[in-house]
Amino acid sequence: MRRRDWKRASQGTFLYKLGFLLDQGYTINKSIELVRSQLPEKRREVADNMLEILASGHSVIDIFSPLQLPNEIVSSLSINSANGNLTKSLMENGTFLKKKADWRARLNKAIRYPLFLLFLTIWIGIVFYQFLFPQFSILFSSLDVKTPLFTTWMLTCLGIMPLIGGCFLASGITLWIVMVIMRKKAKPSTQMDLFMRIPILKQFLMLMNTHFFSVNFGSMLQSGLSLSDALLVMEKHLNKGFYKEESQRLQKGLLNGDELTELLLAKSYFTTELAEIVRFGLAHGELGRELISYGEWIFKELEEKIYSSLQKIQPILFAGIGVFVLLMFASMLLPMFKLMEAL
Repeated sequence: MRRRDWKRASQGTFLYKLGFLLDQGYTINKSIELVRSQLPEKRREVADNMLEILASGHSVIDIFSPLQLPNEIVSSLSINSANGNLTKSLMENGTFLKKKADWRARLNKAIRYPLFLLFLTIWIGIVFYQFLFPQFSILFSSLDVKTPLFTTWMLTCLGIMPLIGGCFLASGITLWIVMVIMRKKAKPSTQMDLFMRIPILKQFLMLMNTHFFSVNFGSMLQSGLSLSDALLVMEKHLNKGFYKEESQRLQKGLLNGDELTELLLAKSYFTTELAEIVRFGLAHGELGRELISYGEWIFKELEEKIYSSLQKIQPILFAGIGVFVLLMFASMLLPMFKLMEAL
């Protein structure tokens, strides 16, 4: 089955149900079979592939490969499978997948109608510029009446709109090419440093990085591993990427005698509160539990921030489109008033 045939929200539900059944005492085989019976016919093939992989003697984490899950989800499941927390991780990551799908659906809903209005407004602007305004210019020239300054300014703006649009398109294509090259050539930490320089992304990336690190690192520590061993397990089970590189950086720092709190503060990848949580957890011997609790709290904060941002997108787009339409109609009405005065 192709990935697009199974939406992320449905995959999230699938993972959550697996985790729930495992929590109730069912084996992984029986859990997959039970969830499979509830799937539509076209999706049962994936569950069959998972059972075949499990029967062939592969590791538990390999059975999720037919789902083609995001790398961070696979890494989280792999980490927690290594320390016996697969059940909870399935439910948490299933919930996270469903939340991400909900965020994406809300974003599409928030921008769909404004984008339609923007497209309609562009066509109105083309009609004004190509047909209405030239007629006004011809009429004003025949009557020897000067075109209003505001109308002239609006005509100039509409005239350079294609150039501005072309510049934006060229910039977008260039940025996309640069990002593709960076993903292949630049180190993950270099890519993260670049993204962190974008103000609108920085806060979200910090929260997402902190959530992933806190929950997964905390689960390692809560299972009884030391700081170094927990980072080593994370490095081993993480796919190549930013988190793997960051685990290596933290390991190297600990071997050099640096404090974990200092290492976390040395980079702006995580929230400053994370270092305080680590310091507090180490002092009280409950670092694992404190990190997991903090990671769950960060997830709620991330969710609230995303919903708050989505609620602001639509009014901003509506306001911008409304102002543009108002300016166009004003630029059309002013010549009419000027013409009435001339007559």
